[in-house]
Amino acid sequence: MNIDLTPIFQAIIALLAALVTYKLVPWIKSKTTAEQQALLTATVRTLVYAAEQLYGAGKGAEKFDYVVGELEKRGFTADRAQIEAAVAEQFNLVYTTTEEIEEETDDNINADKKHQ
Repeated sequence: MNIDLTPIFQAIIALLAALVTYKLVPWIKSKTTAEQQALLTATVRTLVYAAEQLYGAGKGAEKFDYVVGELEKRGFTADRAQIEAAVAEQFNLVYTTTEEIEEETDDNINADKKHQ
């Protein structure tokens, strides 16, 4: 009689991962100052912008690797969520700015039509 223990080991690993996420991550964050967290956030944001400039549209894996590598060179570690948040922030900023420019252009065109 063979007993398959794989599901039990998978459940234990999932439980350990949940405990690490629930307990260890907040503990690490509590050990860093707000200034250190702000510096990390600013560095991640800057590197995301730099990666976009260097690699252009697409090439997400290369840009992610660039950001992670540059963070490591600077002595930082960031999880994927922090990097993705910076990417989303950049995308939203570009999208919002583009919408504002389009609205301003439409307003100028409409104003020019009224004056003619």
